[in-house]
Amino acid sequence: MPDYPPNEIVDIITVLGECHNNFRAAAIRYAERFPIRRHPNHRTICRVTERARGGHLVRQRRRHEYDENDARAVTILAVIHLDPHISSRQIEREIGIPQRTVLRILNVLRYHAYHVTLVQELRPHHIQMRIEFCQWALRMIANDPNFFRFVLFSDEAKFCSDGQLNRHNSHYWSNQNPHWHIPVDHQNRWSLMVWCGIVNGYFIGPYFFERNVDRNSYLELLRDRLPELLEDVPLATRQKMWLQQDGAAPHFARIVRNFLNYNYNDRWIGRGGPVNWPPCSPDLTSLDFYLWGYLKNVVFAERPTTKANMKDRIRRACAVIPRETLLRTVQHFQRRLHLCLEANGGNFEHLLRG
Repeated sequence: MPDYPPNEIVDIITVLGECHNNFRAAAIRYAERFPIRRHPNHRTICRVTERARGGHLVRQRRRHEYDENDARAVTILAVIHLDPHISSRQIEREIGIPQRTVLRILNVLRYHAYHVTLVQELRPHHIQMRIEFCQWALRMIANDPNFFRFVLFSDEAKFCSDGQLNRHNSHYWSNQNPHWHIPVDHQNRWSLMVWCGIVNGYFIGPYFFERNVDRNSYLELLRDRLPELLEDVPLATRQKMWLQQDGAAPHFARIVRNFLNYNYNDRWIGRGGPVNWPPCSPDLTSLDFYLWGYLKNVVFAERPTTKANMKDRIRRACAVIPRETLLRTVQHFQRRLHLCLEANGGNFEHLLRG
């Protein structure tokens, strides 16, 4: 007999009372009154009622108790000690203990299947640059705790028509196989290159590159488009603003650096700039550790259609991000500075998934 939540049990008993304890009539009336729920037959209504009258709204399940002296538990622990990457299905094949029992025992013993975190490969000079940047950043925070609120963190990301669809969330509950499918057009692919920024809790963008991102198109963004995108940002923020960018080739172009040196003086962070942005450090910028993952989860919740539709999805997803959320990314950034130093400049994101 399936379990019924307490509210459904109360409704079943109420209907039964209306039918003067006629179980068959109650089954019919319950199905009519609650058409989208499960419909218990008269025998189920009888058992549910008896259980409720006994003081148990929820069916009592037999609990399995295991400890490290249980022979099966000892065997399973020995197997995963020899191969921590082994799957529960493989354990079932090798030692004959059913997979559900394996998972139950590991759960009781508080074992968890931790996933590997993919991180950027760091070379020795990358590590040293990360340490130097974090030390500089913490000195700036010591002088002004709100310093990084006024840094415009910026980045580009590519949104492809044929990727990032989470099939784990694409399911179809039915008592028969509907052979449901999603057609994906791999022959006619397209992509969008999107630029966004965050400063003092204000979302800047999105800006869509109409051609490949090179030194000329990126300079056009900084020179012609960025002032327009910043029009709604308070003047006090713009006057204090620094600009941050990573070390991508278009960002490092001489014409781009000359423009930044002339227009931002010493108030920009990037490769070859007054303050070097450390290479291979997406774990330190809010667009990488928050924004792109959030946007792609929202945008690719449904199958991609056209470029125009994709642009509209991105704009709508960006527009609803609360300012408080964007301000919190600065707090996370400052926390990551400390974690980076604690890791001696090495990778640390796997430590955030504890």
